Amino acid sequence: MKTILLALSIFICANVFAQKNLTQVGHISYPYQLAGVWHYIDSTGHEYALVGKYDGVGIIDVANPANPVEVATTPGTPSIWREIKVWGHYAYVSTEGVDSNNVLNGIQIIDLSTLPNPVSYKFYTGDGAIANQLTRAHTVTVNNGYLFINGTQLLGGGVLICSLSDPWNPQYVSNYGANYVHDCVVKNDTMWTSEIWAGQFSVVDITNKTNPTVVQTQLTPSLFNHNGWHSDDERTFFTTDEKPYAPMAAYDVSDLSNIKLLDTYLSETAPQGEVHNVRVLNDYVICANYASHVTIVDAARPDNLIEVAHISLGGTGLSWDFDPYFPSGILVASDMQTGLFVYNANYVRACYLEGIVTDSLTTSPLKDVNASIIATPSYDSTNVTGEYKTGYADAGIYNVEFSVPGYKTKTISNVQLTNGVVTNLNVQLVPLTFSYPELADCNNVDVLLNNSTHQLTISKRECNKRSNANLMVFDAAGKLVLNQKVVFEQDAISFNLAKGLYIYQLLDESNTTFQTGKISAE
Repeated sequence: MKTILLALSIFICANVFAQKNLTQVGHISYPYQLAGVWHYIDSTGHEYALVGKYDGVGIIDVANPANPVEVATTPGTPSIWREIKVWGHYAYVSTEGVDSNNVLNGIQIIDLSTLPNPVSYKFYTGDGAIANQLTRAHTVTVNNGYLFINGTQLLGGGVLICSLSDPWNPQYVSNYGANYVHDCVVKNDTMWTSEIWAGQFSVVDITNKTNPTVVQTQLTPSLFNHNGWHSDDERTFFTTDEKPYAPMAAYDVSDLSNIKLLDTYLSETAPQGEVHNVRVLNDYVICANYASHVTIVDAARPDNLIEVAHISLGGTGLSWDFDPYFPSGILVASDMQTGLFVYNANYVRACYLEGIVTDSLTTSPLKDVNASIIATPSYDSTNVTGEYKTGYADAGIYNVEFSVPGYKTKTISNVQLTNGVVTNLNVQLVPLTFSYPELADCNNVDVLLNNSTHQLTISKRECNKRSNANLMVFDAAGKLVLNQKVVFEQDAISFNLAKGLYIYQLLDESNTTFQTGKISAE
């Protein structure tokens, strides 16, 4: 899993303001903070960005990305929190702000059908069982004719589910209230809730909208789940935790009875700036981050998340949202300090480097080995099976270093990395020291090399009750050159050994070493 080495701090600091595979093409500055951003495409294909401003919603014409223009605005209760989603030609806007006059409260609904002319809007404050009670909400979600209102002041702050059979007049259906819900995504008849205070996401069956039922829950790495999004095939769920240095995580959710953490990701350029919101497009994870920057992560191999694009927005606070869903291919990002940005992206598949690291003497897998692509910020640490997975955005020839306490550091030179290709590199590390228990003389076995015939002869002393063993022979670099079962007094092994010193091990039936020694080939 991806982490950040302190040894990389100089590299990171030098590259905080670098950019890779993202190019700014347009920008609007604002004298106040921005929050969420979303897209609206009218019936002619004209593209607009909708951005949550401190005092309302700005509607930005981005048909000319180099010259984005705010063509309309709707007022709202002053607040730094404002999120937007679109269903048909209606936008639904949430905010945490509460107006004391009870005028600009609840969910704002904007009719976008009249653009680029002035738009009309109203506020939904609840109907039926929650009539005129809804004053604030943290986020909104729309899917398949339903509006999901998250993090309200009602019913424990879960999710209010409303029908959009009449999009201008939502109708309250039911609520999910197991925990406070900061955000949610809905796929078909399943709702995936980010339950920030519970530190988890929940999978909720909403086939019956009047009776949401929890199917499964999953804690996230930093126990502060802020947001989530699915891979294109819906087999992977990406989560964010809103804490400094908290990683984005990828979970295998193909089997809800056995959800598995696949990998985690921290930004290369500002690891302290955790991912705030994620979206997914064509197996790329689009990330809006703290430390005022945005990144794109290749997630085609979700167990090996690799950053392939990044750019700083110039501030020091929060890039709130990053929307990649414009048909023209542009991306729009909002920053709390520096305004609204329009980007072009160069989407590239990463160069993947994967393999297994083992002990050269025992061939056992080694855990916590740092596998680093030298002169890049990319590295991974091996897991309990010795497996590492890393990579880099740029193709080229690199040196790769493997290190762990107690073993000689090994550098593999001239490793070719290619975009979209998995390079497999398995490595054996040599222990700095090793020792085995000494046995009584009568347990010794004679391992003799005849340099004329290149034959190894293995025989045992009379008091040794073993009849066979496993013979392993290593060269001076720790490379295993022979691994063979032997029967004492019978086997004479013909094996060509280059001139040099060798180490052998004899292992019993339980794979326990009972003797080690040296062989000199001349």
